[in-house]
Amino acid sequence: MQREGAGRQPLRVYEPSDDDELAALAGTLNALLERLERNIRRQRQFLADASHELRGPLMVIRGNLDLLQMDLPPEERKACAREASEEVEHMARLISDLLFLAEEDAHDRLQSEPVQFHEIVADAWLRAGSLDATEHERIFERNDPVVVLGDRYRLTQMVWNLVENALRYTDAGGRVTLVSRDLGNEVELSISDTGIGIPAEHVPRLFERFYRVDRARSRNESSTGLGLPIVKQVAEAHGGQVRVQSELGAGSTFTVVLPVLAS
Repeated sequence: MQREGAGRQPLRVYEPSDDDELAALAGTLNALLERLERNIRRQRQFLADASHELRGPLMVIRGNLDLLQMDLPPEERKACAREASEEVEHMARLISDLLFLAEEDAHDRLQSEPVQFHEIVADAWLRAGSLDATEHERIFERNDPVVVLGDRYRLTQMVWNLVENALRYTDAGGRVTLVSRDLGNEVELSISDTGIGIPAEHVPRLFERFYRVDRARSRNESSTGLGLPIVKQVAEAHGGQVRVQSELGAGSTFTVVLPVLAS
């Protein structure tokens, strides 16, 4: 075993140039060490990100609890209690999402049953209408009936995260369009908006945990900041994929493709 340079450099096995079998074995061990180091770095970053995200709501809860110990008017006490309760709900959603994203074997932990995917899409669109009022022009272009083998809860979460994302980053009066097409062996769900768009340099990192294009706009009581990473993990855990096209100032299109059950 040897270290290259300073003590912080990765630990590696020497690969001899005069023995093919030993070189192959050393190469295999070094590849294993590299994967282990990568996983450790990922876990450390995950813990750091989670701690950072949980610190905010904890500070709000602590502040409101301190205020509740003071002699405040009844209305102010109710407001403090309400804000603390909202932050508890936010933390609960955050922890649930974190646990799901931390699961290396997410596919094995999903429920597996036939799911009417078009019903999930229709329900998400109906929910969007009840929450959005008349702020956006919403176009439900197509929703072909298909059945997906998977986890109804996670599929619902995936679709809603995409719809909510489109509404959040599209100004009032803008347009959000939803299309779900039966492609035979697959279903393609596309959600397009005429919103603010995404700078090209940020697109490759959109599905990373806690990555934020615009930190000033991303923190609100209805978001954990993990919506798009969950979309990616749910899609891939169901044997599918997600992709995005975006133009700054013109809008974005998120597309999920999933395998469907043969009819």
